[in-house]
Amino acid sequence: MPTTYIRQFNLKDTLSDAEVLTYWTFLMEKFLPPIQHAGGIHSAKLYSGAGALRADLRIVLEMDDAGCYERLLVDPAVRTLLGQFYGAIDLKTSTQRFIREVTPALIHALSSTPAAAAKRPTTRRKG
Repeated sequence: MPTTYIRQFNLKDTLSDAEVLTYWTFLMEKFLPPIQHAGGIHSAKLYSGAGALRADLRIVLEMDDAGCYERLLVDPAVRTLLGQFYGAIDLKTSTQRFIREVTPALIHALSSTPAAAAKRPTTRRKG
């Protein structure tokens, strides 16, 4: 089922302006491309709120299903970059969530009831 992953984060306060610029270059040139090319990933984008590229940041992944995230974490092209990604963010304020797209298939799956038990014909023995 189509799923969106959102990681909201702030960069560490201790980063200098030069380190922040280096980090953004890393994100755009090294980190996003292998994610965008991973199987089941439809898009990978970075967003910034009102935090001047230091806070209220988000990485948003649109995926075939939530399992794509797990596969992404073990993808060799991505796995080697995770330390650098997480190394600059404030994990105390970071949040993550998965949201799923509401589709007719999801509505059906969540609203259907189990099939009624088949009734067995009762036969009485004579005699």
